[in-house]
Amino acid sequence: MSSTIFLPVLSITLAIIVLCILLCEIKIFYAAQKFSESHSNNGFEISHLCFFIFKRFADIVISLLVCICILPLMYLVLAPMIKLSSKGPVIYKQKRVGLFGKEFVCYKFRSMHLNNDPSMAKIGDKRITSVGRWMRKTHIDEFAQFYNVLKGDMSLIGPRPYQKTELDKYAAFEVYQNRLSVRPGITGLAQINSPRTLTKARVLELDLKYLEKMSLKKDIFIFFETLKFKDLSY
Repeated sequence: MSSTIFLPVLSITLAIIVLCILLCEIKIFYAAQKFSESHSNNGFEISHLCFFIFKRFADIVISLLVCICILPLMYLVLAPMIKLSSKGPVIYKQKRVGLFGKEFVCYKFRSMHLNNDPSMAKIGDKRITSVGRWMRKTHIDEFAQFYNVLKGDMSLIGPRPYQKTELDKYAAFEVYQNRLSVRPGITGLAQINSPRTLTKARVLELDLKYLEKMSLKKDIFIFFETLKFKDLSY
């Protein structure tokens, strides 16, 4: 195909993709607005619409670059280390609760021995492998979730996704359900505040605080704080 045909076709294809993403995010925004209003006194303001759209485009661009340029190399390096440390798959899959309370399959580089205990890891957890301890300290195990971001299950920044059994404990508190009005994130306000030492109620409070002051400036702050943060609790 000559360049005179290829370039216009490429431009039209990209324009259609951008338009589809734009329309999808507008639809999600208004659905999130109604969801938020039904679970709290305040919904999202119309000014948040541009933030929602920009955030999704940023998620797609960054996660696409990571999935193409970084994840394959990480897999080649981590796969032998994970396999040698313990038996089991390289990628661990677990159902988590996402946008509007819908469950999705969340991906992580496996950092634990295979076990039947679905509870979240704790400080000094014996289920964590030696390699897994290092991965968790440096957050490398979370990199597989960039695939979730690309799919639209998650965002780079937002409340962390929990298992349904964890969230059910707070089902009676309508305000906590408000955190489901946005996509869960790989990192968030709770994750840069030593989440392993915080109570679950405090983590949820920080999630709600993020929603109240959600902005591009806040996301940039959380992003750079995440780069500096090293979880020493393992």
